[in-house]
Parts: sequence; structure tokens; C-alpha cells
Amino acid sequence: MRRTSRVTIALAVVVSVGLAPAADAVSVRWQTKGGTVTTDAVAGPDGSIYASGSRRQSISVAATLRKFTPNGHLRWTRSWLPNPEASTHGVGVAVGGDGTIYLLGRIFGACEGGGWFVRAYAPGGQLRWKYLTPGWACSIAESATDIAVRGDLVVVSGSTFGCCGDPYHDGWVQSFDRRLHPGWRTDVEPPAPTPSTWYETASGVGIGSSGNVFVSGWAATAKIVDESSPTPGTPLLAKLRGNGARAWSRRADVPVRSAFLPIPIAVGSDRVAIGAGIDGRGTAWGSSPTTGWLASYTVAGTLRWQRRFGAGPEFAAGPTGLAFSGEELWVEGSRRDPGDRGIDIFIRVYGSSGALLDKTRIDPARGTCTRTIWAPRRAARRPPAKRAMHTAAPVAACGDLRDPRALHQFVRAGGHAGDA
Repeated sequence: MRRTSRVTIALAVVVSVGLAPAADAVSVRWQTKGGTVTTDAVAGPDGSIYASGSRRQSISVAATLRKFTPNGHLRWTRSWLPNPEASTHGVGVAVGGDGTIYLLGRIFGACEGGGWFVRAYAPGGQLRWKYLTPGWACSIAESATDIAVRGDLVVVSGSTFGCCGDPYHDGWVQSFDRRLHPGWRTDVEPPAPTPSTWYETASGVGIGSSGNVFVSGWAATAKIVDESSPTPGTPLLAKLRGNGARAWSRRADVPVRSAFLPIPIAVGSDRVAIGAGIDGRGTAWGSSPTTGWLASYTVAGTLRWQRRFGAGPEFAAGPTGLAFSGEELWVEGSRRDPGDRGIDIFIRVYGSSGALLDKTRIDPARGTCTRTIWAPRRAARRPPAKRAMHTAAPVAACGDLRDPRALHQFVRAGGHAGDA
């Protein structure tokens, strides 16, 4: 996977043969492959796309941030490694309303454990602000998973974990102001009567229009004694106030067999969605197969609808990224392909009531997707004639096990990004 960096630009159109007519089908607007591991992607107010990841640098690995034009052309790359003995990995990226790009990553030293960092860049690539967890080299064991920003609030989700075979996991959310001065930190907890000795993680985070923070994660349904113990759990959704106070938390009534499976989140103006791979341990061939699962909630925590898809050993599926685009919920992830026994990328689009509107898949030569983010249609303040050039278009950061990782920008004709 980690090989000499190369970037190739390709324009491709892949029209789905799913439920919607051809005129409304999901297609690939463009794709780019490069010699970096791409983990996340987000579109900025002007339509530029930023991707987090990492690449081999000498004897180590360095976190990267790449900027692309709306048409997929690479503008610049930034990487960071504090010293040759360390390694850094980009895991997430978010863009503030003023155009500042926040790169979230993990950092490791010579000891077991590690920490994380946030680095804030200007649209031109200049470093503005930075934060690095104290004690990252040998004193702490923390894993950051996701980042979100709205106004002056920046939030990072993550978990503290045990060392040397200890299965301990404790999910949390850390806040900052936009200049990365640390603020409150709140543990994410499942609802009562869950014992405090049972573990949980925080894997996704988002900020609502009123400033409340929503967190997705995994919560154990039994005490886990050691690393060889089963890890039964359920998806977890929690709401925090803008000051970090806990508002509520909800367990979904479906099984998630591993604390390490992704549980993505999307936050809209009046709803929140989470997804998971349930009933198994993954989509990889040879593992116990997962079934794709989605749930939509109101911002007050009431379940609106839930859906399953991709069940069975031949078609195991798991969502890894969610995004709202208007009333639509875009879902992206990985699924088994029985034709070549590889892993395909899937895109599914749901309406506000949970009806499946569209779907497509891509066979990236045994690859997987990691996350989907999109540019809000009304984020940029510009004359109407120019605003139409940058309507919402979900962007998927997708893996390819024979070629380097790839970015795919998906569009849906009929008003969402057809004019972009």
C-alpha cells in the first residue's frame, strides 16, 4: 500500500443501474489516484476538496493534507512529521466557515500507545495554528477518530485505550476554539443502567445548527475481561450541549461484534443518522460477514427509521461514511463482490422517510471506502450565477489494495451537482 507517491488524474462516468431513472443516477464525476493513503475528504466553501491521509517518508510515515480543485487537479500537499523516530497518520479533515482547514491525525513514538494532533491551515496551505497532545511519545494511549467545526467550535472524538493487551476503551470528545485552544472534555457514556466498568468508544462527531454536538460510537453489552474475550456491543448515539454537558444518549437495538468497526455519523438541521456493520466482524473475505445498517433520529433522539442491506456471506456490507445533502442521506462503504471475491465500493442514497432512491457500486480492484463528506449547498456566499457552480457533491475517500488510495467525487443529476 505504501509506495512511491504518484498522482494520476482520470475523469470517469459510472452510471448506476439502480432504482432511479438514468437521468437521476449516481455517477462518478472524477477520480484521482495517488501514492498516499487517503482516509477522509471534505469540500470547502469554494468547491476545493481537501483530503487527509499519510505517505511513506524515509523510514517512517508522515500525515498528509492534499488540496484539489473542484475538477480534481492537485493544487498542493502538506505533510508533517516531528522527527524521524516518530510516525504520523492523517485520519480526518474539516473546513471552517472562514476557509481554515483542520487536519486531524494520530502520532506514535517508540513506546506502545500514542497521541494525536490537529493542524490548521489557510486555503493557500500556510500553517495557522496547531495542537499536539502532551506526552504522546510514551506517556499516553489515545486514539482520535473524527473532527468537526462550526463557527468558533472545533470538536474531536476519540478514545483512551489500554496498553499491552488491556481491552480498556473510554470514548470522549475534546473541544477547541477555532485557534485550537483546548476547551472542555466530556466522556461519552451509554444510557443507564449500563455499568461504568463496561467499555465504549467514540468514532464519529458532528455539530448541529444550534451548536449541539452529536457523537456516534460503540458501547459494550457485557464486561470484557481481556483481549481474548468476545466484544459484544451496540451502536451508540449521544448528544452533548455546546458547553460539553451531556444531554442524552441512545443505544440502537442491533449487535455490533467489534469495538473497531466504524460507526459513522451525519448531522443535519433537524436529524441525525448513524450507520454500522452489524451481526458480524467485517466485510473482508474470511471474516464473519456484517450486514449494513442505518438509522435516522430526530435531534431530540427519537428513532425515525432504520434500514438493513447487504446481508449474507456473499454480499456482506458495512457503511463507513454518511452525509446529508438536502433531504437525501448519502451512504458510502464497502461490500463483498462474489464475482472476483474482492471488495467493492457502494453508494446508496435514501430519502427523508428512508426510501432507497438510488445506488451504485464501483469495483476498485479490491478496495474499500473510508468516509464521505460533502459541501453544503448554501455554505458559500456568492452571486447566484457562481453559486450554482459549486452545488453539493459527496466525495468518497476510497482504498485500493493493488493501486494507491483514491478519491472519487460522486454527483447525482437532477439538481444536486449536475451543474457543477
